[in-house]
Amino acid sequence: MNPFVSRVLLIALPLFILAGCTAPRPSRPVSDTEREALAATADGQFDSALRVAKMYQAWNDPRALDWYARAAAIPPRTHQSTSAEERLGTILERGRLDSADTPQKPEAVVLKPSPRKAFRWFHSAAYHGSPYAMRDLERWYATHDEMALALRWRLRHAVYMRELYRLDPLRAAPAEPVVVGSTRMDGATLNSVIARIQHRAARGDAEAQVDLGTLHETGLGVVESRAEALRWYQQAGEQGNVYGQYFSGLVLGRGGKDMKADVDAAAAWFARANAQQFYLAEESYWRKAIAPPFFIFE
Repeated sequence: MNPFVSRVLLIALPLFILAGCTAPRPSRPVSDTEREALAATADGQFDSALRVAKMYQAWNDPRALDWYARAAAIPPRTHQSTSAEERLGTILERGRLDSADTPQKPEAVVLKPSPRKAFRWFHSAAYHGSPYAMRDLERWYATHDEMALALRWRLRHAVYMRELYRLDPLRAAPAEPVVVGSTRMDGATLNSVIARIQHRAARGDAEAQVDLGTLHETGLGVVESRAEALRWYQQAGEQGNVYGQYFSGLVLGRGGKDMKADVDAAAAWFARANAQQFYLAEESYWRKAIAPPFFIFE
């Protein structure tokens, strides 16, 4: 495909997804500040588009949605572009441009909340590497009583953040039921979820293979083994799953009780994830992610 056409489609697609979400634009004279900010976007840079998005959001102008989408589509993929995606998800989920929880002012522009469109932006941000979007998806799925998927994102966030100790309540689920969202997850529920993950992973489902890898890495409901976690991550990664690739890099780079670190092998997996615009797999990020922590709570 022609590179110019590809770029146009890259920018147009997010705007198409937003169609139907925005309220009528407020009518106001164009100010010098607005004219200057819009003119600056001719450089095609992320910062220029983000400046316009933030300007319109501060003015309670729904055009902020268009400009956050434009900013998010500008390469290269960074934590800033995933932040723009996540902010779009938050705005669309809440149906308001401000971040307050108080009733909106009468003159405020009211947007139509769109949980499904919000989910798409959270999902996009998570698959571009945002740890914050991982938590957004955990919360979103828990709110919709989809506990297997809520568990998926809780585990992925815990593995990335080295916060396996935060999973202790889940490990205690057989004795002390855990409530996530509006669903009660006891031992039987958790065991049923794990059994389905194992079944799907054995049948070649790449996402389930990543899930099973996180279960082995955390020791939740299965034998704790980073070597076994790596085996499942690599199977998913070979199918092109970006989390399989990234987590393979983390396990190899960090090493552990049952395996020695191999930074060269880790770098190869990170390179594959980075090729899929997973910004955490860029070298400056993964070097920090595999460095020994000051404190280990695992």
